[in-house]
Amino acid sequence: MDADAERGLVQRVLDHIATDTRDLAPAVTRRHTGEYLDPVRFAEEQQALFRDHPVVVGHTAQLPEPGSFFTHDHSGVPIVVTRGADGELRAFLNVCRHRGARAAAEPCGTARRLTCRFHGWTYDLEGRLRGLPQPEGFDGLDRDGLGLVALPLAHRHGLIFVRPRAGGAAIDLDHLLGAIDAEVAEHHPERYVLTLRSWEVACNWKVLLDNFLEMYHVPVLHGSNIGPMFEPNRSLYDAMGANGRRIDPRTSIRRLADRPPASWRLRDHALITYHLFPNLQTFWTQDYFSWLQVWPLAIDRTVCVQFIAADWRPEDGDTERDHLQTNLDLFDQTLAEDFGVSEEIQRGLGSGANEVVLFGRFEQEAAGVHAAADAALARWRAGQRPEGP
Repeated sequence: MDADAERGLVQRVLDHIATDTRDLAPAVTRRHTGEYLDPVRFAEEQQALFRDHPVVVGHTAQLPEPGSFFTHDHSGVPIVVTRGADGELRAFLNVCRHRGARAAAEPCGTARRLTCRFHGWTYDLEGRLRGLPQPEGFDGLDRDGLGLVALPLAHRHGLIFVRPRAGGAAIDLDHLLGAIDAEVAEHHPERYVLTLRSWEVACNWKVLLDNFLEMYHVPVLHGSNIGPMFEPNRSLYDAMGANGRRIDPRTSIRRLADRPPASWRLRDHALITYHLFPNLQTFWTQDYFSWLQVWPLAIDRTVCVQFIAADWRPEDGDTERDHLQTNLDLFDQTLAEDFGVSEEIQRGLGSGANEVVLFGRFEQEAAGVHAAADAALARWRAGQRPEGP
């Protein structure tokens, strides 16, 4: 964002602090608990939001050189992403064309060929069938037509987007990213990926995502770790189509009230968060960039994946490394609390105690993402692309 926009956001926060006010939606939002429990709704979400809708499956740093590959299964579709000999990124269904086993069995690596461990059929990193044992048994087959099935792929800012549907439409990143595109670019998420890790949580994917979409809970649930660092529930939220930006101010932002606006730098005094629909939440701190994704495994089981990109490199000194590790340890404590309460919420929703889930007027982002999911499902049910034209 430009300097004027950045100063405007800081001023919004300072005005709220001075008047003890908050960004508020016009009304409380109510969502039926069935949206977290209904198997029909869940199956539709899997198809519309995680197979027909483009999703981020990884980071370009996972493919550092020609011959690199990684696999991805969280969408419910087996995918392999490769960097071919020509340097180009490609995505395929990770399915051998013989009997349907995995073409790439390892989660990642570097290879000239992907070899199915069932019968040994091999494919190059451009997806072409290159060999099969005892080929005389398959006389008459068109080998050119038996390459790996390609999936639409696009990448920008280090993020790799795939539409996990064979024959799916090309991915329009200008449309998909919209107004957040230029702002995300300024933070350089293409930097080196330091950590990739994941956890399985016993809740619906939306239960966990809801927790990442508001700061109302932070002073309470995270009161012994990150809570005191932030202004209590003083977030700014701006919807950007199905995506959005949230500014979570730290208490240090109060010091800017006595400093000239030309010296204000938002990232020094706030957590800058972008939501990329449907399931990716990015966080920019002073020290690193992180994203969290939630992937539905079952109606009450979710995988949470975290990527971290930082300026830190293995050759950096102990001070830099220890500082980053302290931040990551704090993040882990916070996530553990979020995971625990999400599993608790899932049991609570299943009890029948509540007919609706409430989002307060300051929980605008969570309410907005649910509304975007409704719109995407409506387009998908009408036979249109869920992300729109």
